[in-house]
Amino acid sequence: MARNNHKLPPVTAEELAEIERTRRQGPSRSILTPQADYWEEDLPGRDEEQTYKPQLIRINKKNDIWMEIPCYTNKSWWVLWFLIAIMTVVIIFYICITFKALVYVPILIIALTSLFVFSSFWWFAFRAVMYSPRWTPIRFNRKRQKVYVYDFQQRWNPWARWPVVVKVFDWQDIYGERLFWSGRYTFGSQLACAVCSSGTHQVLHRFPVTPVVGDIRMVWAEWSHICQYMQGRGVPTTPMFTDHPASWTPEGHQYRWPEDLDRESKTAP
Repeated sequence: MARNNHKLPPVTAEELAEIERTRRQGPSRSILTPQADYWEEDLPGRDEEQTYKPQLIRINKKNDIWMEIPCYTNKSWWVLWFLIAIMTVVIIFYICITFKALVYVPILIIALTSLFVFSSFWWFAFRAVMYSPRWTPIRFNRKRQKVYVYDFQQRWNPWARWPVVVKVFDWQDIYGERLFWSGRYTFGSQLACAVCSSGTHQVLHRFPVTPVVGDIRMVWAEWSHICQYMQGRGVPTTPMFTDHPASWTPEGHQYRWPEDLDRESKTAP
């Protein structure tokens, strides 16, 4: 679960009671179809008056034209390092068996097959821990009223290319949602955006905006900040966090925008 050493004041007992009362009084289903897994509430409309104080959790850059925020993942990277270590031992074991079984064809086939399987798992874990970004950027261009989502498409096939696709959406087609995760290792709320077919509530795509956080007010503040920024209103410049989670991947290699979309997302029409 994420740390809560942010700038929001501690939640009082009265606020907790009000939050729970508001949650129970809210609608039992989303207005969007299909409803998201782990859906908890629909957030205020993007063009509506935002009632919660705006403040981003983290920010990369913001000016009068565009704003970029990082979407961090909640992965436990140490688990991948542990798997890499275990599979390294297993691979060495099967390499030894392969050399010893050169004259025994059935055993050789089993050893080579096992070696390929465990090598594939090892390569997947190594690529995931070393080359997949710890966070991906989302850009909001308020002059164009567009949202640019950087999508690193990690696949289960470790030998295939893991491409990067930048998805471009119209701000007017986006709705904010708060999801609630109650798992053992991931517990808390997350801000997600649903992209709908123009003029409808039919969802075409969803993408996360924040990691899972322990304080639901962080989700409300993030969505309020994004909406007010896109409305052209003044918003705070200081985020809740100014640090960056540790990463094994140098920042300069975490992501590269396609030149045309990089230019478009940072300029006015």
